[in-house]
Amino acid sequence: MVRLVRSLVGSCVLVTAAVLCPLGAGAATHQIAVPTVASPPPLDPKADETAWADAKAVTLTWDVQHQKPSSESSVAHIATDGTFLYVRFDNAQREGLLQQQHTNDVGDGTDDEVWVDLWPNGPNGFYYQFAATSNGTHFQYSSENTAYDPSWESFGATVPGGWVTTMKIPLKVIRGSGASDWRLQFVRVVRSTGERQIWSWGPLQTNGDDVNYAGPAIGMPPAAVSRAKPRVALYALGAQGHDPGLSTSRMGADFSLPVTATSSVYGTIHPDFSNVEVDQQTIAPTAYQRVYTEVRPFFTQGANYYDPFDCDVCPGTYQLYTPSIPTPRDGYAFEGKQGLFSFAGFDAIGDGRDDGATMLQMHTPNNYWSYAIQQVDADLPGLVDRTTTTGIHFNDSQHIDAFFNFGEDQNTAVPDDDGRNKRIDGGAYYYTNTYGLGASLRDYGQYYTPVDGYIQHPDISGYAVFQNKEWLFPATSWLDSIQFWQFEDRYHDHTGALDQTDNNVSLDVLMHDLIDIQGGIGSSYLRLPSGIFTPVSQDGIQFTWHSGTANNPGNNGNHGSSATPTVVSWNGGRFGPGRLDAWLRSSTMRAGKRATLTLEADDTDQTLDRGGRNVQWLERASYNYAIGANESVAFGIRRIDGTAPLIDQTAPPLFINAWNVSFDYHKRVGPNELYFAYGDASQVYTVHQWILKLIHYFGAEKGT
Repeated sequence: MVRLVRSLVGSCVLVTAAVLCPLGAGAATHQIAVPTVASPPPLDPKADETAWADAKAVTLTWDVQHQKPSSESSVAHIATDGTFLYVRFDNAQREGLLQQQHTNDVGDGTDDEVWVDLWPNGPNGFYYQFAATSNGTHFQYSSENTAYDPSWESFGATVPGGWVTTMKIPLKVIRGSGASDWRLQFVRVVRSTGERQIWSWGPLQTNGDDVNYAGPAIGMPPAAVSRAKPRVALYALGAQGHDPGLSTSRMGADFSLPVTATSSVYGTIHPDFSNVEVDQQTIAPTAYQRVYTEVRPFFTQGANYYDPFDCDVCPGTYQLYTPSIPTPRDGYAFEGKQGLFSFAGFDAIGDGRDDGATMLQMHTPNNYWSYAIQQVDADLPGLVDRTTTTGIHFNDSQHIDAFFNFGEDQNTAVPDDDGRNKRIDGGAYYYTNTYGLGASLRDYGQYYTPVDGYIQHPDISGYAVFQNKEWLFPATSWLDSIQFWQFEDRYHDHTGALDQTDNNVSLDVLMHDLIDIQGGIGSSYLRLPSGIFTPVSQDGIQFTWHSGTANNPGNNGNHGSSATPTVVSWNGGRFGPGRLDAWLRSSTMRAGKRATLTLEADDTDQTLDRGGRNVQWLERASYNYAIGANESVAFGIRRIDGTAPLIDQTAPPLFINAWNVSFDYHKRVGPNELYFAYGDASQVYTVHQWILKLIHYFGAEKGT
């Protein structure tokens, strides 16, 4: 921890010296006076709208997805009693309602939905989102913590001509410095048409959740965002396995201790991650190391803070890639915001190694410029690796996005030879609501390979360019949108030899009935470690029924997918020493009002130039049932069988025949959680182990 504190202090000095670059104010176009009521309004969504007469009512007039006025009425009401925030949405809807989810925090982005965005400290504070569907199923997010999961209430009901949702949000779970510079946004999404209605907006806005266009909220009580309480989560676990080594019992704890109103020290002692593994297995062909999503709570809690470096049209670049860090014995971390600064650090202490990172970032008052510095350390037997990265990013929330990054990887096992342990890249992106054009230059050294990072392709120097264009169609058309992409890059290694090239053109046609057809053609070549410069091209086409909504070129706010998509895709072309064809077939369907069934069958078929074939299949089925708002159960079965495609003909073929069966039950009651599981969906083979885990939270709410 001493090392982390020293790094953080040093970073603060460096960044502070570089941030004297003020700009103008943000682009908020509306404001709202939030009334304080003596008694709370009724939360019954079937109560008459006049019962909310003391609340402030505003209309969501703009469809930011299609850049036109909203086609249906949506009115948001808001009030506070100093302890809770009360919100109600009255929505007219002519389309059929999508209300397939019934368990809180499961399946967001699939049903018709409304949400309120909150920034209690303005553009540079924490961001909070509270969302609910037409049947009251709810979700919540915060930049404070990716595991943000406090208790709050929401209710939903259909009414003649539409639906109503109400919310009761405790202000004690929202953290700020005590100021009253609140920003607020109301959002509504119609899944079947992709319409995204917002209250406060500007003509150049592309993202409905952009703080620069959110409206100031007057009258919010500053005392509500006082210093948070400490939190301790104690767990007890019992496991019984077929292998004696899988039978165990243990106890452990996670804790969070507030330092200021917007910063905390947190940690884990004897962590257990048995209940968070997910099925990420795939046989989709790739010439690079696969990237997996981090699911362990200690690392996901602060994930929003790290790698804040912009990198347009670049190969996979992560200065910090926590899946490469083994599960620690203990972990300690610090994170928070203070004024214009965001900061974080962690120390993961394992058996025979110590991994840590620190990060400091500053935004200008209008949020246009940001400056960041990050250091990642890995201390292993016989090897010490330190990667330091600095970056500058500009985005005016209108047309221009630009960045510049510099990084250095100091590793005791490799030389610093003519700067080949450094990373330098920069670029710019011009965008409107329907068009984007970007270019970047980069130079990744031969020895820029952080131990705790992921660099998809080191030892490259060159450029990348891309453009995308979207055409939007009126609601009366059978078309929703057409998007066109064009991408090209050229990279050489330190000897000057051509190392990687990619050329691709693709088209996406989205129809109003949520049928999506995507296709792409192009060519890709890659120099392998063996020195062979080989094609890795995969042209293809994909058909999706019950697709999600498309995104504008400048829109980073997704919230778009269906709960029951059916996808069929084919990709084919030259891949290493032969011809490769890859099929994906997946369908998720309703199984009653509260359950979904997913079936998938994928295969790869490679015909080798020298004779012979490599064929591999992945077959998967899963069943999920929502027992209640805080209770669910899931089953999964998967089989991988056959020989994977070769990228390098000098490598031996990899044959696998593996089954995986898993089961998971989860229930939350107040400050308690129960997990009961069998197997581990993240593993290739079935783990014959039953696990029972109990968690009790003391003090503050989960994730706050």
